[in-house]
Amino acid sequence: MNVVALLEENKKLRNLLEEKDKHLSEMESHVKRLEEKVTLLEILHYGPKSEKWTEEDKRQALLFNEAEDAAFEQVDETGEKSGVEKKEVASYTRRTHRNQGRKPISPDLPREEIVYDIADADKTCGCGNELTCIGEDVSERVKIKPAEVKVIRETRKKYACKACEGTEDTRSGVVTAESKKHLIPGSIADESLLAWSIQEKFEFSLPFYRQSKRLEYLGVPLPRSTLCNLSVQTAQACQPLYELLQKHIRRGQLINADETRVQVLKEPGRHAQDLSWMWVFAGGPPDKVAVVFRYDESRGSDVPFEFLKGYSGWLQTDDYAAYHTALKKLAGTGQKILPRHVLCWAHARREFHKVWESSKSEHAKQALDFIRDLFALEDLRKEYSEKGFMKQRKNRAEQIFDQFKPWLIKLYESTPPKGALGKAFRYTLDNWEQLILYVEDPVLTPSNNHAENAIRPFVIGRKNWLFSGTPCGAEASAIHYSLIETAKLHKLNPYEYLSFIYARLPYAMTGEDFERLLPFNTTTEMLKGG
Repeated sequence: MNVVALLEENKKLRNLLEEKDKHLSEMESHVKRLEEKVTLLEILHYGPKSEKWTEEDKRQALLFNEAEDAAFEQVDETGEKSGVEKKEVASYTRRTHRNQGRKPISPDLPREEIVYDIADADKTCGCGNELTCIGEDVSERVKIKPAEVKVIRETRKKYACKACEGTEDTRSGVVTAESKKHLIPGSIADESLLAWSIQEKFEFSLPFYRQSKRLEYLGVPLPRSTLCNLSVQTAQACQPLYELLQKHIRRGQLINADETRVQVLKEPGRHAQDLSWMWVFAGGPPDKVAVVFRYDESRGSDVPFEFLKGYSGWLQTDDYAAYHTALKKLAGTGQKILPRHVLCWAHARREFHKVWESSKSEHAKQALDFIRDLFALEDLRKEYSEKGFMKQRKNRAEQIFDQFKPWLIKLYESTPPKGALGKAFRYTLDNWEQLILYVEDPVLTPSNNHAENAIRPFVIGRKNWLFSGTPCGAEASAIHYSLIETAKLHKLNPYEYLSFIYARLPYAMTGEDFERLLPFNTTTEMLKGG
């Protein structure tokens, strides 16, 4: 074999070796990505759902933050950790912990006094003198009585004239007394029972079949199907309030939006296993915030497009494509002022948190630190006026942005793009301009947590009642959740609020009547008074 042939053979072997090295490198990257996925799935299935840092997380993180470690473990001149509150008692110092002790029982609850005394015969001392009461030991225990049910029997007196049999009266032959109007005429359910059932289902996640069992123990024959029908009818009666809430949210400067899945069994033309969606929109003036849920078969852009028509404030969401598409469609309608779309740092943070959970990556930890510093700036709200806060937050946030973005770009160039860390870098960089937009207005915060917190009760409830039977039931759920969650935002007891509006809705005739029944136009004193 001549030299030329040997060189050619050597070249082929080198190329083959390079191809194998390349293939091996690709396989190693693929295996690493699969290991990340397995780790994330294990964390999702077995790990904690909270993104709060545990003590183990802190110890791991402090491997890269020795200065922070020293600060966290800092002791004062007495040798005590600075996080411990101290209380001077007489001649010694007692260490106490914050939020210590049992919370007091509400003074509004009725008290039943039981006084224990010694027998009269024991009130004489051995010396022959009468004992004197020098004090009392008082303790309180809570007694609870299961739901008390009573039947309200309404009797309407009827009168007639036996002389002329009504021929000489402008009224009909029989005059019947007027009775109180009810939300659902002809039903055996009083407004208080309706409020109880709706609260049990949509605040405490108790399905109707369990409610039916509880009522059966109390002697009330209301099957699950009847409770479902009552829920739908109640929601239909609340429809005017629901529509007012939607209009009200569009009057604010900011709308937070999110969506989650819901299964509806009997949707026309669809399988029972097909997923539908529950959308949530939170907003309105700062002192009159509201939440609206909307059910739809689709997760497409039509729902946000319809909801945002005519709205020109801020829209804060995650990076789901339907919101971007909805805004493009609004631009195509000729709407003069479009909503400005700002994205959520909590979602960007979540991507890095997943990497930290799966690999304890130093780079993921550093990214989390940058984002933590941005969120920490929100504490400045307490120290400045609105205008002062906006200026301070913007100046300090821009300093963080100026360090964070170049750091992201530099690391992204050397990080496998298909890995979890590479995807986190790319998500943040691709959405950078919309992520940093929140510093332009003090009404905005770095996260979309308002919408996520509003939708959380629905997600928790879904684990209990699992699905809605029909589209009517899903739409009714949207109305009930909207009223209950808005009432909770304004510190109203949902049962008292629902009882209040159910008793007054039959008498509401005008727009002003319905406006007065919205949660932010209602006070606790009004609920207690009637």
